[in-house]
Amino acid sequence: MLRSLGVVVAGLVIGFVLVMAFELAGMRLFPLPAGVDPMGDPESLARAMQAGQVPLGAMVFVILAYAAGSFGGGWVAARLAAARKLRHALVVGGVLMLAGVSNLVTIPHPTWMVIATLVVFLPLAYAGGRLAQRGAAGG
Repeated sequence: MLRSLGVVVAGLVIGFVLVMAFELAGMRLFPLPAGVDPMGDPESLARAMQAGQVPLGAMVFVILAYAAGSFGGGWVAARLAAARKLRHALVVGGVLMLAGVSNLVTIPHPTWMVIATLVVFLPLAYAGGRLAQRGAAGG
């Protein structure tokens, strides 16, 4: 039980680090409008989203961040798990999904982004878990 918890925590740490890295890369490639500070003033991001001022590329990078975090976190959890590798990967994907849904509730998003957010986490965590499972079987 304790090992499973550690495995999930490790997957979540990697998942959140990947999400943040991709989101930061997205903000560098597609800068947010002047005065928008998502970390210091989340309301400024909400206002910019409602006004349609957030670049499409920045929003796409958020979805890519969710995909990378779920895949990487799922891979780590499955790779470290002694048994039920896919279950551990999916738990990581589920927790990351809860964080993504929290973001959707806090800040208004376009419909396509809501759908993509709801769809991306579990399949990518599963894919990461499957890859880790294959790697563990082969090596």
